Amino acid sequence: MGLGIFRWKILLIAISVLLLWQSSKVWLNLTQEKYGIEAQLQDNQLTDDESKQKVHITVYYEALCPDSRNFFIKQLLPMYHKIPNNVQLEFIPYGKATTVKTENGYEFMCQHGPIECGANIIHACSIDILKNTSIQLEYLSCMIKNNIVPVNIMEICAKKMNIDYNPIFKCFIGDKGKELLAKYGELTNALTPQISFIPTVVLNENSENQARILKNLLHEVCLQFKIMPEGCIL
Repeated sequence: MGLGIFRWKILLIAISVLLLWQSSKVWLNLTQEKYGIEAQLQDNQLTDDESKQKVHITVYYEALCPDSRNFFIKQLLPMYHKIPNNVQLEFIPYGKATTVKTENGYEFMCQHGPIECGANIIHACSIDILKNTSIQLEYLSCMIKNNIVPVNIMEICAKKMNIDYNPIFKCFIGDKGKELLAKYGELTNALTPQISFIPTVVLNENSENQARILKNLLHEVCLQFKIMPEGCIL
């Protein structure tokens, strides 16, 4: 009888150990699953936070300015291609021009002559009509490569990008284009401190560090982020 009770105790202990072992496995699996889900949610949140970050970039430029052309082609376009979801672009085509209000509207004097005034107006009209930032940038960059004959390059670049240039041309030859350029003149003259070099590039309303911005735009934009986007390589 005593031996039988001993055997039952041994059996109960073995069953208890087995149940405890199985319970610990279930608890471990649930814990791993919980923390795995939390880690995934944190990663998703990090991705969301990264994509929500935006640096506002305002470019004050002139259509015939060699430095403006170099900046568009060598800095602005490559930067945008790397972090398109993390920047907001604003283009101000006016530079060191002057505006004269007349009875018939506006007249302009531009740093590189009348041809530049016409090219600036075409750029202003393009920005107004082409609402998509990516298309704006590609189209302006295409034109600024060779703006010596503004109307011709307007048409060439539009056909290349499958854009209807007629609304842009209508804006250019009408009053709307001059009104847009006059508005850009007001924005340019309101900048503090005043513009001394073209292009001038403002990051989040801060115009400091122009030399560094013009030399390596991507680097200076990436310094603005709390969470570094994938396209940033510092």
